[in-house]
Amino acid sequence: MSCNTKLDQLADEKQSEEKKIKRKKKKSKIQENEGAANTKVPHLSLKEKNGSHLGKKSKTQENEGVASMELPHLSMKEKSESHLEVRYRNSDADSSQVRMMSNGLAIEELITGKPDGKVACQGKKVSVLYTGKLKESGQIFDSNIGGPSFKFRLGAGKVIKGWDVGLDGMRVGDKRRLIIPPSMGYGNEGAGESIPPNSWLEFEVELVGTR
Repeated sequence: MSCNTKLDQLADEKQSEEKKIKRKKKKSKIQENEGAANTKVPHLSLKEKNGSHLGKKSKTQENEGVASMELPHLSMKEKSESHLEVRYRNSDADSSQVRMMSNGLAIEELITGKPDGKVACQGKKVSVLYTGKLKESGQIFDSNIGGPSFKFRLGAGKVIKGWDVGLDGMRVGDKRRLIIPPSMGYGNEGAGESIPPNSWLEFEVELVGTR
């Protein structure tokens, strides 16, 4: 083998080796780039994607839960119960103005006169304006509204017992509603055609004067 031929063979081998090294470097660089790409943009599996969406939904539900705590929605039943509670509280407030006697007489304060007004008490002569009606039907059987006041001596038995007891302690300007049982009204006899026997009576009475 000549010297030139041997030199040519060595040159070819060197070039072949350099090409192999270049290919290895190029392949290594491509793999590094792919690895970097995979690191920057990871591929999620279907399960992982679903998990990601569920995580967002859970956060939304948490926000909705906070909103629900701040602004609670009442059901129809709860609203009804709420209204009933208000109505019962009002009823309790009204019932504080009603006195129930053991004999069945009910005394309700409708209007309160002046605190320093004259007081009607047993033995004093009083002047009143009134309207009387049957409790059951609401039928008015007597009234002096628009006319002269009715005068009598309180506690002297000049009127039914429901009046003698129910008007005691009123001040001038006071107005009361009296619910009177038959035993303190006209009993089992009644009074003429307008008041049947054993009738419950309802009177609204205003004290206009006493002396």
